[in-house]
Amino acid sequence: MKNWKIILLVAGILLLIASFAVYVARIVSCYPPANIWAQYTPEYVKAVRETCQLDSPQTTQFSDFLELFIPGIILFSAYWLVTRPKGKNRHAGQLLNMFMLLLMFDSLLVILYGLLGYPPPGIANSPAPWAVEAIAGLGFLCYLAVLALWHWKRWGLMLFQGASIALTVFILLGGGSLILAAVIVGGVIILSLLLRPVRNKME
Repeated sequence: MKNWKIILLVAGILLLIASFAVYVARIVSCYPPANIWAQYTPEYVKAVRETCQLDSPQTTQFSDFLELFIPGIILFSAYWLVTRPKGKNRHAGQLLNMFMLLLMFDSLLVILYGLLGYPPPGIANSPAPWAVEAIAGLGFLCYLAVLALWHWKRWGLMLFQGASIALTVFILLGGGSLILAAVIVGGVIILSLLLRPVRNKME
C-alpha cells in the first residue's frame, strides 16, 4: 500500500479531532462555572456528580477522550517520525534522537496533565480553568517543536525554548514544584547542547 503514511496522518487527525470534540462536550456538560454551580440544588448537584462520575479518578472521568486521543496521537506522531528526511539522519547521534523522543513523550504527558487537571466544580482553591488549559497549550507547543526538530527545522528549537521557558514561569508563578521547573529548564539546556554540533545542518 503506497499511501499508508497518508492514511496514518488522516486517521490520526480524525481521531484527535473526535477526541477534542468529546473533551469539550464533557467540559460543557459536567464542569459549569462556579456561579452557575452555586445555584444548583443539593439533589441536582448529587445527580450531576453521579452522572458525570466526578468522584471517580480522572482517567475514568475522561476515558472516552483518552480512548480517542491516545491512538490518534500515536498515529499522528508515527507519520511525522517515519517521514523524517533520510538524508539528514547521518547528522544525528543516537543520544540526540533518543532525547528528542523522550522530550516528545514528556510534552504529551504535559498536555494530558493540563487537560485531565481541569478543576472539578464545587472545589475550593482549585486552579482556574484557563490555567490548566494554558499548561496543556504550552505542552502542545513543545510537542510541535520537537516534531519540527525531528525534521531538522531550526525554528523548532526556538519554539521549544520559548514554550518551555513560558511553562517554567507559569509553574513558578502558580506555586508549582521547583523540581518540575528545574527538570524543564534542564531539558532545554541539554537539548541545546546536543543540537549545537549539528545546528548548522538545520534548515
